[in-house]
Amino acid sequence: MATFMIKVAGEGLVNKAHRNSDAGPTTGSSVIYEVVNVPADVTEDDVIEAVKKTYRAVPHNAAYEVDYAAIAG
Repeated sequence: MATFMIKVAGEGLVNKAHRNSDAGPTTGSSVIYEVVNVPADVTEDDVIEAVKKTYRAVPHNAAYEVDYAAIAG
């Protein structure tokens, strides 16, 4: 299982965050999510797409650690 750090900007851009980033809000309008328990056959691009579908409309979610199974679909 892998973990990916994904950044959701306030204006809706979703991309990978630096691997050493801390999950949670940034000093700007972005939020960094730690997506955990990602299966080995799932790419980082797949995770970004799943986050786009789930968090673009509501980027400031209170749970900054997200299980991949909760957003995959």
